[in-house]
Amino acid sequence: MRVLAYPSWLRPAGSSSAGRVLAAFRRSAYLEFPRTDAVVAVVAPELGRGPLSLVVEGLPREPLGRGTPARLSAGRLQVGHLTFELDAAAPWDATLPAAAPDPTQVRRCCEWLLSCAPRDSLAALVPHLAEGRGPALEAWQQRALAGARALAAGDLASGWGLLCGLGPGLTPAGDDFLCGWMLALFVTRRPRPWMPEAARSTHRIARSYLQAACLGQASEAWHRLVIALEGPHWETAARTVVSVGHTSGADALAGFLAGLRQLPA
Repeated sequence: MRVLAYPSWLRPAGSSSAGRVLAAFRRSAYLEFPRTDAVVAVVAPELGRGPLSLVVEGLPREPLGRGTPARLSAGRLQVGHLTFELDAAAPWDATLPAAAPDPTQVRRCCEWLLSCAPRDSLAALVPHLAEGRGPALEAWQQRALAGARALAAGDLASGWGLLCGLGPGLTPAGDDFLCGWMLALFVTRRPRPWMPEAARSTHRIARSYLQAACLGQASEAWHRLVIALEGPHWETAARTVVSVGHTSGADALAGFLAGLRQLPA
């Protein structure tokens, strides 16, 4: 196994930290380190660099068992019998750059997202937010719409309370929407509130992605999209974002576009 990249915040300078495997899948595993309140995702190279991701070439075929002990120290991550050496890998800063997306391209991206996103995603919220009308919504999507409208009105407590932990997915759809919305605030350099207490209503993995989004940290696919939206050639980057999970990418992009549409004209 060889570590190819890791997020720059991961390498601790002090004593080691004990943790465990929270969840394991064919190409990834999530580890929790309670003392430092950190979550690390060990992922295969095809999943790419992300705000939590330790990218490893040659992961075992068998998923790591949930509850397997882990230990993180300077330059090394130990998970059960596996050792991941960080020294030969490249640290990666997941923080998005400032950007000024073209309003025309943002509008076109909204239209594109509605046309290609899964019906059970939160992409259906975008026309409701932009035009006051749109496709019929299920009950949970109506709750999400109320949350998105609360965010737009500046009622952050209500918005987070309605969206956090809402909907299906490893990362619930409402959390993905909130991640995208926070990234929009970050790249356009608007004031960014820290997460309200309502964030405690979702699970640990989703909360870690929310924490990363509050700091403007996102996957490399998002880095490409943010830059691409300053010009007309954004569709390839948008497709890569939307391809994540069944609806996670579409939900996050819906939140991002909703946040961008709040910009003053």
